[in-house]
Amino acid sequence: MKKGLFYFVLIIAFIGLITNLDNVFNMIFNMALSLVIIGLILYAIYYYFILSEDERKYRRALRKTKRKRKFRE
Repeated sequence: MKKGLFYFVLIIAFIGLITNLDNVFNMIFNMALSLVIIGLILYAIYYYFILSEDERKYRRALRKTKRKRKFRE
């Protein structure tokens, strides 16, 4: 009788954990997506408002040369 009750409680707890995993994964995905969006916004602010025009041109030129070297290899 005690073993049956114990396994019944374990099954109920397992079902509760399985149904709750969906919510946990959704929260983790939403948090990661929010962090990526916030990071992109902060980078855009840094790129367009903090860097000077010359520094932006230099960074663009670096990216272009990296792409050219990547395709040559």
